[in-house]
Amino acid sequence: MGIIVILFAVGILMLVAEIFIPSHGVLSVAATGFLVAGIVQTFRYAGRDAGIASVFACLVIVPSLAYVAIKYWPKSPIGRRIAPPNPTLTEHDTSVPVAELARLVGHAGTSTTTLRPVGVCMIDGRRVNCIAEYGMIDAGKKVRAMRVAGANLAVEEVQS
Repeated sequence: MGIIVILFAVGILMLVAEIFIPSHGVLSVAATGFLVAGIVQTFRYAGRDAGIASVFACLVIVPSLAYVAIKYWPKSPIGRRIAPPNPTLTEHDTSVPVAELARLVGHAGTSTTTLRPVGVCMIDGRRVNCIAEYGMIDAGKKVRAMRVAGANLAVEEVQS
């Protein structure tokens, strides 16, 4: 019975270690092998009913560990240190004058290139990188600036 407990314990510990050690799935494959070996040994030495119980236990425990790892790991102190959240980029970081782009919101212009969805528009005499708010906008169409989207200006086509 001791070997069965050891096989299951090693399998679960390897699954937990997969969270901390980037092994590209090698630990998960090894853990699966240990869990399967534990199930086989349970059927062999503890009987059919205990073997079926161990299969169902693995079918509950493994997905539960995966759920906890995906849901709560990034929010944990260690998870935030290993994979911190994406930084918020400022105007200094992007070298894009966001304040100047914000002044263009609501102004009309013309698309210089086809926006699929990114392209260039001429708004108030300035060439501005733009993103089509909806679909694709052909070159030469009238557009209106709707909002600042990252380092670009989101525009929509103005119907004549």
